Amino acid sequence: MSLAATFDVPQLTRPAPGRVLAWLVAGVLLAMLGSLSLGYRIYGLGQVWTAFFAPDGSEAATVIAGLRLPRALIAPLTGAALGVAGTVVQTLSRNRIASPDTLGLNGGAALAVVLASTVFGVQSLTGLSLAAALGALITSLVVFGVAASAGGLSPLKIVLVGVTFASLSHAVVEVVLTSNEAQLQQLLFWLSGAFVDRPMSHVTTGFPVIALGAMVAFALSRPLDALQADDATAQSLGVPLPLVRGLAFLAVALLTGAAVSMAGPVAFVGLVVPHAARHLVGLRHVWQLPASALVGALYALLADIVARFVIFPVEAPVGAVTAVVGAFVLLVLLRRRAA
Repeated sequence: MSLAATFDVPQLTRPAPGRVLAWLVAGVLLAMLGSLSLGYRIYGLGQVWTAFFAPDGSEAATVIAGLRLPRALIAPLTGAALGVAGTVVQTLSRNRIASPDTLGLNGGAALAVVLASTVFGVQSLTGLSLAAALGALITSLVVFGVAASAGGLSPLKIVLVGVTFASLSHAVVEVVLTSNEAQLQQLLFWLSGAFVDRPMSHVTTGFPVIALGAMVAFALSRPLDALQADDATAQSLGVPLPLVRGLAFLAVALLTGAAVSMAGPVAFVGLVVPHAARHLVGLRHVWQLPASALVGALYALLADIVARFVIFPVEAPVGAVTAVVGAFVLLVLLRRRAA
């Protein structure tokens, strides 16, 4: 039986994966241009050009280069990181409704950032990024460890443990912030997931971590293909399961931790994006992972643009937009599994 049949992926006539990736790159670039142009004030292409190549100190140049450029970079970086992390998580758990959210990784990273900031006084972006990555890594080990100790790594059991840990993390975050009112206002909007008011230093700090996590994930493309079947099949193909799983956990931790440290726990990106990527390029991870990165980048950029207008003139947290879409997709997936 083929992998496509095993995971109930419809056999569709798709364009060549390389062509799909090229179209996705073009879409991301156009969405980034839209992110620079659209907002409370709409700027033309000429003003965007002037802001970068002939800055004149005008209000438009200041807003575009100083405020909109960081979020136009942070949004695709965050979306790409969560998209790749979601693909790896779904392959590891062999569960199409698994994601960094449902496994509690976003919650664990957020908890680590809040504790590092409020309890240990960490304020540097590097320190918070490391705390987020460490929180995501510890959470992944705890979730998979508890699920395994309870009688095996069944897909449903992993998700149930992850959701429980996510709820616990969010509860602890609320308790910590409630007892630290000074930190509450500073971190409340961040905890909803947002790209607004982020400094360019978030990009320079987060990008190397995301790049490292992505390189580890991409290096595991062929072993991840084998893991889509079962452990016995993967071992028969020569896959060193403990090493591959350990490296995959590391990749997910780096990607999720960097994304959370830059933008907060943006919900459901890691759930929605892998499904779109598989639909576009199929099951092979050599194509699926870059497609997940590009779809995630595009999804985050479009969600950020929508967040600027959905309750205009007030800006909504982008996490609220992705949560609405993600909740709908999750219900559809659960309905299919129950059918």
